[in-house]
Amino acid sequence: MATRVDFPKYLQSLVESYKKQQHLYTLTDLQVEDRSQPRSAQNKPETKIDRLEVLAGLRKYVQQGNVLLVGKPGSGKSTVLLRFRWEWAREALKDRDRQIPVLVQLRSDRSIVEAICAEFRQAKLRVSQKEVDDFLLDGRLLLLLDGVNEMPSQQRRQDLQLFHDDNPDTPMIFTTRDLALGRSLGIEKKLEMCALTEPQMREFVHKHLPQHGDLLLRQLGNRLREIAETPLLLEMMCKVFKNSGKIPQSKGELFQEFDRQYEEFKRGAWVSDGFRRFKSEILQQLAFVMLQGDSQPPTDGWVAIDRARAEGILECWLHDRGVVDAPIKAKKWLEDLLKHHLLQVAAKPEEIEFHHQLFQEYYAGRALLKLLLERHIDASDDRRLQHFYLNYFKWTEPLAFMLSLLRDEVQAVRVVRLALEVDLRLGARLAGEVQREFQQRTVGLVDGLDVSLLLKAELLREVRSDEAIARLLKFVEHSHHCVRRSAADALGKIGDAQAIPVLLKLVEDSHSSVRRSAADALGKIGDEKAIPGLLKLVEDSDFYVRWGAADVLGNIGDAQAIPGLLKLVEDSHPYVRSSAADALRKIGDAQAIPGLLKLVEDSDSYVRNSAAYALGEIGDEKAIPGLLKLVEHSDSDVRNNAASALGQIGDAQAIWGLLKLVEDSDSSVRWRAAGALGNIGDAQAIPGLLKLMEHSDSDVCWSAADALGNIGDAQAIPGLLKLMEHSGYDLRRSAAYALSNIGDDRAISGLLKLVEDADFYLRWSAAGALGNIGYEKSIPGLIKLMKHSDSDVRKIAAHTLGKIGDAQAIPGLLKLVEDSQPYVRSIAVDALGKIGDAQAIPGLLKLVEDSDSDVRKIAADALGKIGDEKAIPGLLKLVEDSDSSVRSSAADALGKIGDDRAISGLLKLVEDSQPYVRSIAVDALGKIGDEKAIPGLLKLVEDSDSSVRSSAADALAGLKQILSPNKA
Repeated sequence: MATRVDFPKYLQSLVESYKKQQHLYTLTDLQVEDRSQPRSAQNKPETKIDRLEVLAGLRKYVQQGNVLLVGKPGSGKSTVLLRFRWEWAREALKDRDRQIPVLVQLRSDRSIVEAICAEFRQAKLRVSQKEVDDFLLDGRLLLLLDGVNEMPSQQRRQDLQLFHDDNPDTPMIFTTRDLALGRSLGIEKKLEMCALTEPQMREFVHKHLPQHGDLLLRQLGNRLREIAETPLLLEMMCKVFKNSGKIPQSKGELFQEFDRQYEEFKRGAWVSDGFRRFKSEILQQLAFVMLQGDSQPPTDGWVAIDRARAEGILECWLHDRGVVDAPIKAKKWLEDLLKHHLLQVAAKPEEIEFHHQLFQEYYAGRALLKLLLERHIDASDDRRLQHFYLNYFKWTEPLAFMLSLLRDEVQAVRVVRLALEVDLRLGARLAGEVQREFQQRTVGLVDGLDVSLLLKAELLREVRSDEAIARLLKFVEHSHHCVRRSAADALGKIGDAQAIPVLLKLVEDSHSSVRRSAADALGKIGDEKAIPGLLKLVEDSDFYVRWGAADVLGNIGDAQAIPGLLKLVEDSHPYVRSSAADALRKIGDAQAIPGLLKLVEDSDSYVRNSAAYALGEIGDEKAIPGLLKLVEHSDSDVRNNAASALGQIGDAQAIWGLLKLVEDSDSSVRWRAAGALGNIGDAQAIPGLLKLMEHSDSDVCWSAADALGNIGDAQAIPGLLKLMEHSGYDLRRSAAYALSNIGDDRAISGLLKLVEDADFYLRWSAAGALGNIGYEKSIPGLIKLMKHSDSDVRKIAAHTLGKIGDAQAIPGLLKLVEDSQPYVRSIAVDALGKIGDAQAIPGLLKLVEDSDSDVRKIAADALGKIGDEKAIPGLLKLVEDSDSSVRSSAADALGKIGDDRAISGLLKLVEDSQPYVRSIAVDALGKIGDEKAIPGLLKLVEDSDSSVRSSAADALAGLKQILSPNKA
């Protein structure tokens, strides 16, 4: 049985940490091969590419087993995991049975269990490795394992494989850049991140450039996909354009311009003398050495590097260039890079890394370019270039960056030729990375290969250059359908609108597989000019072609397609009807409503679900009358889907129909209707929902309580208070959440009872509800609970009183700081700090000698928050504490109080053995601003730790301004 941990606190920390960035998230898609399809007329297994919004796809497939999410560099895999974790955490706060999402960055050399412990620690929770092992055995966690391709060694990849195999009951989502490097870990379900579609790119640009988005899009024209088809590249493009109005001509130029302008993005932060001159070269050297890694094995580079090792690399490099004081400058300039450029502290604080692996590869590519231009033997000798660079997968992206910046055609062609000798696909990829004016020759090398036509078509697809389009035309006319199909696939991968006329011919091909591939390629190009040709496929004799055409028309998303799609809603095959409904949803036009209403009554359940979802997403009230007719349908599945759509539309017109459904004979319909009423949020629904609170089906009761909480009307309080006496845990918890949302002081008495409930999680839910309501009337009851025999109840009561923040609680909390349980004392101390009243100081000062270091640390924090000089004597005792975390908290608190009596104690701490303690002591001395601190601070300007040196310099600069304000 897993050990009890305060999961609600962890989940809430995830929700809060993501709030500031949630509005910038742009929906992206993924695709997955769906092999569970009927067999063809030739009795061959058919495969359909299923395209889904990425979060919906992860939800769907993680329920079926572990998932591997594959994507290009910068495609947004890590961003997706952050969004997925946030959404899952919000749901898990309401549903105790949901797994707890934990994000693990695989680029660290920590074990996965250690990384999980560290994630909980971010939320101020101590979780042991034994407890994590219990969670894994119980299937309590949902692991989001980011960056299989960034793992630092072969041994770590083997450890990951073992971890995956040893924990079959724990659902896992892995991300990787490329299966060739990251391996598949034996995971069958592989989801591939799609390039941003044209509408998604436009949405992204308008979010990041609300004032100038249209201007950027006009200037880019049809080159948007070529330069910036991933979220990372598009964000960089927006920043560069906003700052300078420039449009880079290639990915390499985009990075080059971003590098040049980065200091302006940082608003001209102050950096050391000489830093600007060398910063780009320093980053190139560091990236190059990190990517080289150890010689054994040569396949592995370093994603992170020990800071001392990085300083040594830079010191040698600066020394070779005759830079005076190379050791000092290496330390200082590395600190400047961490503060103001594209480096950051890694998962291990003693290590550093680039903000994104692509930046590391860009700078390594710049270093390769320098080797080539300077005719270094490793780059000028063909065999050495192949042996050291072209032969290793890790150098692929740096080579691509190098070629995009190389202005020497002869050298560019040479590198592509040598790459083709090593690996045909590598050479084809690099042929499309050279500058546009060189691509005729490099793509010609690929076209001239003596290989089969099928393989040549695949290689031209890898080139991804419009230079390949004309060369593919000869394949389009080939007698064999496999060659024509491969040509269509290649044209789709290139994604250039020039290919549309050719592909429109192929949609009339005699072979159905060619027509399907042509339709898919037109969808990838995503241009509305393709719609007339695609509409021809709506009446194709092969249902796979009709199915694919519907899917593609939906991805293009233009209302011109609606008449053709409305024909398909009456198709004889359910897969086609379902795909048509989904396409109409993506287009989102009310013209589709009559056809979709027919599909809600379809004989196929999947079609019915797609149609209802589409009606809800379109969200037009014109659909309501038709949906209301369906609430009396004989098929419970139809009624269920109608309720779902009405809830998504969210209009009060639907209430009377939904109230009928809350008394439906089918429990799933009742549950769905209650949820829909909660989404609508109108008080007219309360009487019907209150009836459901007495239903025999607990799921219906739970949904009704949740709906009443969403509506938030005090009429529901008596019924919810009654539900809090139910024997079912989930029902009591949903009642607590609902009462919290309503926020009325009449709920206090019931919630106070729940704080004493036998279930730990329910106690926390009730306490959270009381904290959210925050009325003074709850304080007396909570003060009583601080005397409870159960230490958990005492802890929860103290935590809630701290959240409410009223001084009435101080006497009770001061008694609790003498509790026998250290974790109860620490919560009480923390609550006193939140209240922030000087009455608490005598009691807190007693704790400076507490036996538990956590209690002493939190006491110091609390005294700092209160900020009264009476705390100084006690805090000065803590600066000599045996625990470094206590000493650092004491220093921080003394800085917040800001009294010069603290200087003597802080000057002791500037000689502390721990650099982070010295750094905090320096900051505190800077805040006090007294000249007596200057001698001690001057010593630290040459401290062995860069963060201490930086803090000392900042403190001295601040003192200079305070003591000589007129000279600033």
